[in-house]
Amino acid sequence: MRLNEMTDWETEQYFQENDTVILTIGCLESHGSHNVLGVDTLIPEKLLSMIEERTEVVAAPGIPYGVCEDMTSFPGTISIGEDCMYMLLTRITEGLLQHGAKKILFLNGHGGNIPTLNRVCIELNKRGALGVQLNWWVMAGQLNPKWAGGHGGGEETAAMLAVNPDLVKTDHIRSMELINDLGDQFPTIGFDQIEFKGVGIPIPREVTRYTSNGWIGPDDPKDATAAWGQEMLTAVADYIGDFIKNLPRMVLL
Repeated sequence: MRLNEMTDWETEQYFQENDTVILTIGCLESHGSHNVLGVDTLIPEKLLSMIEERTEVVAAPGIPYGVCEDMTSFPGTISIGEDCMYMLLTRITEGLLQHGAKKILFLNGHGGNIPTLNRVCIELNKRGALGVQLNWWVMAGQLNPKWAGGHGGGEETAAMLAVNPDLVKTDHIRSMELINDLGDQFPTIGFDQIEFKGVGIPIPREVTRYTSNGWIGPDDPKDATAAWGQEMLTAVADYIGDFIKNLPRMVLL
């Protein structure tokens, strides 16, 4: 059920018997030359449609923008920043609480949103509610370690092939092309990470300073298949659907 397709009296009836709302949050940013900018929004929206087949939870209109300051050198990437995201989520959740929500599920598609979500969830808890983060790509890797991946790599590319294969430009898949180590002793090993004597150390930088492509991770997108994506998204949707069905048993503490 979509909140924007419900009347006020239907909404009132829903919250008389239910206290849960789900909200998708994404981002508009580069995911490699082979993926469209909306990966972090399109995948959660696909999952939401699958979850709606499994539950009767109400979904509030989602947020298609996110926090991605490190990616803004790539054309089309737009970051609304942590302050804007915090204010937006705060006003939305305040409205939902006012009308009866107690458990707000954030179906998130972008890692850069997590620090702001953490802050919002803590403040929700102080108000007697719960904010639940459903970071789909993390869940996928925990459900099956073979699915775990980085940014714009095999995991997300497989999911996009399941969402809409026409949106994946397979002929534009390039190598990861890590560049610009911070010296011989400090090689770049991943997003925001350099290595020193076998230990990874986060040093946040603009992405274009250490890779010429918008994807990075251990999972090469050339290995992605639609079958992988469909199996993975189905498993995640099944898990979240089961989680939502059991939410009435969750104690508000």
